[in-house]
Amino acid sequence: MRVDVDLPVIREVRPWYQKWIGTRFSYPERHMRFITVPSARSAFEQRMSLAPRARRELLVFLNLRLKIVERAKGRSIGCVGRLYNVQSGEKPEYLRMSESELKDVLQVVGGEVDDLTEMDARYDLRVDVAREALKVLEQADVARG
Repeated sequence: MRVDVDLPVIREVRPWYQKWIGTRFSYPERHMRFITVPSARSAFEQRMSLAPRARRELLVFLNLRLKIVERAKGRSIGCVGRLYNVQSGEKPEYLRMSESELKDVLQVVGGEVDDLTEMDARYDLRVDVAREALKVLEQADVARG
């Protein structure tokens, strides 16, 4: 599969309500309920999402996410499939990841992860970079076992 190299490798995904809140100057307390939603996560979930993943776990994670992208690509042929992709947030050229997942994947490839500091941010990673990381992980798994 050929990927358009003009697409950015990583892009930050901001929910619509964060953009919407930034434009609201009158009655900001009315719109504060959207800001406090991510802070309702349990402390356990937050610690687990920040924990680094083992190589084998990352291999399974990338394999599953790339299968989801392949299904999204197949669905993008028809109008109903494109609508489903929009509603589910799936894109045939990007994988959606949290900041800690992205750091783990980029460390496998050898990318710099120091600039990623926003804990609750979501990022899109281009598919070819994820495939490269999966290939590196599979080669390391074969060499190990």
